[in-house]
Amino acid sequence: MKFAAALLAASLFAAPAFAQDAPPNIVGTWKGDSDGLSEKYGWVTGPVTLTVTEQKGRAFRASLIYPSEKGGSKTESVVGAFAADGKNIFLASDDGIHIAVLQGDVVDACYLEPGDNDGLALCARLKKQP
Repeated sequence: MKFAAALLAASLFAAPAFAQDAPPNIVGTWKGDSDGLSEKYGWVTGPVTLTVTEQKGRAFRASLIYPSEKGGSKTESVVGAFAADGKNIFLASDDGIHIAVLQGDVVDACYLEPGDNDGLALCARLKKQP
């Protein structure tokens, strides 16, 4: 009986040491449309392109092209990482935070940028391109 209890205790303490499942490979281009609102500039809508150029484990580098609140579009570099569940994704840029969920070949992503009277919230549904 002591052996069974020791084996059970050892397996419980060893469980965190097992390797996590690798997250999905998201390298490639993802495109979709966005809807958002800027406190200062009003409604912001338009096409969004996320291009993931490098992924190592749960972390990755990407570039993002999205509609500018002043018209036209902006391009910026972002870095991101998957949560342990392999579905929730967090990205950071030089001025804001992106929170996303991967569901098959679709990423639902939202961007938040706080500011004094110029906050911005924008969400997009991006589909993996062939």
